[in-house]
Amino acid sequence: MYSDILIPTDGSDNVEPAIQYGLDLARRYDATVHALHVVDSSPIERKLELTALETDLETLPDTWYDAGDTATQEIATRAAEHGLDAVTEVRRGIPAREIVSYITDTGIDLICMGTRGHTGLERVLLGSVTTRIVRTVDIPVLSVKPKPMKVRSESEIRDGFEDILVPTDGSKPAREAVNHALGLARTHDATLHALYVVDSGAYSSRPGWTWDELQQVLEQNGETVVEDVQSQAAAKGVSVTAEIAHGVPHQAIGEYCDQHEIDLVVMGTHGRSGLSRQLIGSVTERVLRNSDEPVLTIRGV
Repeated sequence: MYSDILIPTDGSDNVEPAIQYGLDLARRYDATVHALHVVDSSPIERKLELTALETDLETLPDTWYDAGDTATQEIATRAAEHGLDAVTEVRRGIPAREIVSYITDTGIDLICMGTRGHTGLERVLLGSVTTRIVRTVDIPVLSVKPKPMKVRSESEIRDGFEDILVPTDGSKPAREAVNHALGLARTHDATLHALYVVDSGAYSSRPGWTWDELQQVLEQNGETVVEDVQSQAAAKGVSVTAEIAHGVPHQAIGEYCDQHEIDLVVMGTHGRSGLSRQLIGSVTERVLRNSDEPVLTIRGV
């Protein structure tokens, strides 16, 4: 399922949970681990654009490169302890741009990223970098909060996922997320939870309909969608449970995670809600911001 897993690191403690998940997934799939540090030149480049000065970017402090070497080598050492191959690289540039370039250069098929971090002079950066990566790359991105309220120990992470939630609305990206979640659930022998949310805000987009009429259509669509997931899971021998919830999608997803002790959320980055409105993109971003669980995003192409 994965052969090359990228773990971008800025050397901060905030990236540690993402490193743990990345190494565990690499161990399960016998994947090569890629540790990448980007020496962030964007503040200097922005200053040069404003001042029209000519400055050699090679004058960035050596300590920034040394920190990158230390951070990437630490990941490589831990990978070797699991018997995994590892590749390390330190680049200079704008982090999101360099991460995308590295993915293109090396054929990465999964990224594990922290949602916050620091580069350069302790600036909080990885949150915005992660958002850009999620929005633009065509491969799965596992986003992990640095210090979630529900802290999982390293041994618990090694035990794998037990309950995987896939919110679905039947759209193509959501269907691709379902396929991906099924593969993970099978590997981890986990229960797959399929959730369809009847969006309470959809009524405003359908003038001329009564809420009862629209709700009935949405519920029927939800039943079709989750039944399809159940059928796929049965064919693959994956344990599955399904539910149709009502409410604001990202809130319903969060509540479901709390109630069922979900330890991974798998979502498409775009989709539909109501009958045709694009919504899952904004829902996914809200889940990424608010979820304590790791969120694996699948971008439909």
